[in-house]
Amino acid sequence: MNYNQKLKEKFQYHPKIRRIAQHRHLPKSIFCQIKEQRIMREARRRKELNRRKHSKPGSVPFVSERKKHIVAVVK
Repeated sequence: MNYNQKLKEKFQYHPKIRRIAQHRHLPKSIFCQIKEQRIMREARRRKELNRRKHSKPGSVPFVSERKKHIVAVVK
């Protein structure tokens, strides 16, 4: 690991090394979980849009993503 770190430091200005170093490397399980969550979020969004599109205007209110995750309002 130390050897690899020294190589990265030595060649840090080389374009290909810089490109690789700037990418975020994640464990495969975490990467797949993030991907799955993104798919589920998109499906929820698509279903909400379809529900809004095929219902009476104004019957399904638009709630922003930020407000969906608010648990309680402190006064």
